[in-house]
Amino acid sequence: MRKLLLIFALLPLLLNAQQWNYGIEAGVGFNYFASNLETSNSPQVGVKAGASVSYTTDFNLFIESGLSYLNNKGGKIYIYDLQHSALNSINAKMQDLRLPLNFGYVVQISDEWSFVPKVGAWVAYGVGGRAHIRATDQKGNNYKVSYPAYDLFTYIFDKVPYAIDGFERFDVGVSVGIDFRYTDLAVRVKCDLGLRDLNPSLENPQSRCYSVTLGYFF
Repeated sequence: MRKLLLIFALLPLLLNAQQWNYGIEAGVGFNYFASNLETSNSPQVGVKAGASVSYTTDFNLFIESGLSYLNNKGGKIYIYDLQHSALNSINAKMQDLRLPLNFGYVVQISDEWSFVPKVGAWVAYGVGGRAHIRATDQKGNNYKVSYPAYDLFTYIFDKVPYAIDGFERFDVGVSVGIDFRYTDLAVRVKCDLGLRDLNPSLENPQSRCYSVTLGYFF
């Protein structure tokens, strides 16, 4: 109890030593899947946008959170070597909302210029998206099928039913990045590495996103 009272007593002093900032950002994300299966070398380019709140202590330690939106999360997976004989590839394009928590250190170069290397973790929830399938029917005809990415997909090939699990809505991961700041503007470069297996039917791919955004802080 004494320790708890001491923390509450010191809290106003700690808050006075912190500089709060609020920001918005927008830019592009380059999205992939990491998988044991063959995946496309071409990234899916999507929009990344969000808002953030951060504070910097007198010791230049930096803590940041917020909420961001990412579209075209996912990638193209080739599935020739799975049991889904009729299918050639699945291209998942999903959207999610993600909540990050980042820690960094502000390196002040001058009164106007600084950079902030940072590491962190994030959680995400899928809010939309579709999976686009290329397949071959029993007669050798090629066709395309599109279905909601988070739903179970079933089909029949040679009178045998098959099913592909939907992608997981919840995702978690870690991130590394750096901000290059000039007064109230910043170029933000970040790599988000998903840690959750997203689809057991496709040997559990994990998400990857490399993003570049422009931020404004006030």
